Amino acid sequence: MTMPLSISSQKSTTDRVSIEPAGRIQPLRFPGWLRNGFQGVARVAPQAAAKIAWRLFFTPLRARRTEAEDRVLDQAARFTLSTRFGTVQGYSWGRGPAVLLIHGWGGHAGQMTALVADLVARGFRAIALDMPSHGESPGRMSSLVHFSVALESAGEVLGPIHAVAAHSFGAAATAHALARTLRVDRVVFFAPPSHFESFWRRFRDGLGMAMPVWTRMVRMAEDWIGVRFADIQPRLLAPEQTVPLLVLHDRGDSQVLFEEGAELAALWPGARFVETRGLGHLRILRDRGCIGEMMEFVSAS
Repeated sequence: MTMPLSISSQKSTTDRVSIEPAGRIQPLRFPGWLRNGFQGVARVAPQAAAKIAWRLFFTPLRARRTEAEDRVLDQAARFTLSTRFGTVQGYSWGRGPAVLLIHGWGGHAGQMTALVADLVARGFRAIALDMPSHGESPGRMSSLVHFSVALESAGEVLGPIHAVAAHSFGAAATAHALARTLRVDRVVFFAPPSHFESFWRRFRDGLGMAMPVWTRMVRMAEDWIGVRFADIQPRLLAPEQTVPLLVLHDRGDSQVLFEEGAELAALWPGARFVETRGLGHLRILRDRGCIGEMMEFVSAS
């Protein structure tokens, strides 16, 4: 078991943490034929390349579940939640104040199941969702707005919600939902981004995309979801938040930089930040020390 190594106290909302340049971010892996073909299209038809990139970027791959994850999901009471983007598959365990468990991009509800037993033992109702176009939820394309709408729908139908525990991209969506209509008592973020550059950079570098094509793609995406990405960055939403926040982030995370979680906690009034080492981006969700930190936080009055 790897325990959190340092715990910071309350941070000023004016603190700034510098974000390191790309060196530790792992590019997405695309087949050589796709990368080469895309670059060929981009040279002669940049608008067509932008449309291809838009579909690729917003079409999540569906990660496989492990046997351990399946065992926990098999014990859940299943339900479906309707949103304006379609239905969402939900899983529920126990009774008591509701705690929503929200996975990240390309993930699924099973990735959050290590938190379920402890929540139920403490008298909570654990509720995990397969976000739109993820896991067993139908659909092909998704976005932060799709995630946020699902969270807001869950708050309306399943509320009151005591807490949300969200991972990575799911944390960014939770921040957006909180800035809109979602109301909860406490929030826990595992490996949260403070901006979207980490996700964008991994995609651009993996595909070898030139910036002019990327700019076209971003405009296309903003027209599609009806928001400007510049307006919904978690770092911009954080200073106006009032809900207590716990952030857990591993210093060696190669998908969302540790500095981003630290920055987000610094900008969020009253947030508490926990640093870990040796857990990376996903193992942090299963670490007993981190789970203990979360349980103490959501159980606090």
